[in-house]
Formats: sequence, C-alpha cells, structure tokens
Amino acid sequence: MHEPNEVLQTLTGRGTLSAEGCGTVRVRYRVIVERRASVVTAHGSLHGSHAGLRPIWLIPDSTLRLKTGRTLAISLTDLVGDAAEFESTGAVGTLA
Repeated sequence: MHEPNEVLQTLTGRGTLSAEGCGTVRVRYRVIVERRASVVTAHGSLHGSHAGLRPIWLIPDSTLRLKTGRTLAISLTDLVGDAAEFESTGAVGTLA
C-alpha cells in the first residue's frame, strides 16, 4: 500500500535568497518539510522583489537562508510577479 507524504514541519519567516553571480534578495518564505518514501524533501513559496528574484530563477541552484541562520539548497521552479515556488535540491536536515 502506498504511504502518503508525511509533513514533518512548516516554517514561515523572513530570510534571504542568493545565487552565484546574483545579488541577495530579501524574501518572506513558507517552507514545507516532508518525508516522501524514505527521503526528506522541502518545497514552498517565496515572496520578494520580482527584479531580484528573476535573475535567480534563471539559475538552477540557489541558497535560502532562514531566520534561524540555517540554509537550504533550492531551485526556483516558478515565478509569477513577486511570488516564486521552489523545491529543495540538497539534503534537508533539521531547519528549525
């Protein structure tokens, strides 16, 4: 029987998004950490300046720094105006 995804935690706050060759953008984030099969992944949404987010959206790898100081390797998957969606690209540990 297929097990549903298990949401482990949901984090919200203000942080920064950066990528090599791009400026840092201040963002509001909502990160959902969940277990899919035996892998822990994260996805969520960001809100920030479209002018700042667009160059990062064009680059596959970026880093989201949470208000706790923890970082998460992500890739922006969608950008509409000042809102972006993302998925984690690296290991997801404890983020709180």
